[in-house]
Amino acid sequence: GRSAKRARLDWAGRVAMLPPDDARTLAARLVCFGFDGLEVNAHCARMLDLGCGAVILFARNVESPAQVARLCAEMKRRVSPRKLLVMVDQEGGRVARFKEPHFTAIPSAETVGNAADAANAARVVGDVVGKECRAVNVDMTLAPVVDVNTNPQNVVIGNRAFGTTPNAVGAAASAFVRACQSRGVAACAKHWPGHGDTTDDTHAATAITKHGLKRLRVVEIPPFVDAVKAGVASVLVAHVQVPGMENSTTSESPPPASKSAAVVGYLRERVGFGGVVMSDDMEMDALANLPGGIGQCAVDGLRATIDLFLACHTEQTQLEIIDALRSAIENDATGETRCYATDAHERLRVLADAFVDGADAAEANAYKLECSVLEGTTREVVGNPEDARRVRDACGTSPRL
Repeated sequence: GRSAKRARLDWAGRVAMLPPDDARTLAARLVCFGFDGLEVNAHCARMLDLGCGAVILFARNVESPAQVARLCAEMKRRVSPRKLLVMVDQEGGRVARFKEPHFTAIPSAETVGNAADAANAARVVGDVVGKECRAVNVDMTLAPVVDVNTNPQNVVIGNRAFGTTPNAVGAAASAFVRACQSRGVAACAKHWPGHGDTTDDTHAATAITKHGLKRLRVVEIPPFVDAVKAGVASVLVAHVQVPGMENSTTSESPPPASKSAAVVGYLRERVGFGGVVMSDDMEMDALANLPGGIGQCAVDGLRATIDLFLACHTEQTQLEIIDALRSAIENDATGETRCYATDAHERLRVLADAFVDGADAAEANAYKLECSVLEGTTREVVGNPEDARRVRDACGTSPRL
């Protein structure tokens, strides 16, 4: 009867999450794509059908909570019975894809960190972010930022950081992680190994963290350790160069952290993080002129134990990464590259088991929100005035954040 049917469904889902034999499909599993539009368009459909393991939403994909929930449900149904990881940048402040009036306004991390009880403020914010992401079928938020804001000239971090000391950042980040993940939404600590004391923006140029390992261990790295101890599901690696963590003694320019075996290896081996490690957006200019192009950067990243590569905008870049990974898997006679890809697939599967909803649950969520629109009760699900009050009270902010 029903139990036998569920067993068959569960088995089908588990089989669907096994590493695919086909090299191109295996490569696609390790790519998170973005696309333009409010519904599943041709670009989105092609990437899903290729086997991409994740998708990232931006403001360009958001019209209303019910629309987001339905979009995510349709994408998840298209790839069912395997799971699709849906993520969004919902930090708060200037980096928030879900905004008023439909969603609760989330203040910047700096505002959270300046609250009288910063850990409690971060807990409340993490709870609301997790609640609203789960309501619209989003499985992960690319937050918290755990960079320490030690450089006033830093244009890319600034008020995205919880504070200027590692203890303050680590405490707030840990509270956010625990609260968000208790709502069933994965958190992501970024930007390893620290983007707080750079002056350049990796969206537009190469950025360098010039400190030696001794300083990094005292300032930049401890908040990541705190986030890992809090159980954070994923860590995002920046495209910053970190010569102080490299083993090389040559004068060659160090690789970006996102393709550095030394930098990612420190996270894995010294910090002890066994979860999903992802790259920052591979379309950033910091990678544009490196030898071999973006595709080779992805191959190097995979061999450094990066599990998931963000390609947030163009189909051309997304296909370039998939084809470069496929070629590396197929043409490595030792089989080592396939082992890296299979290990990455397994870490993504573990995260999916813990945080990623399947198509049935997503469709039920979408239906609930659509009904709430007809009944005029959407604000009981997302954008709840009580949640806005909780955030304001915890952060000590006025009604207009």
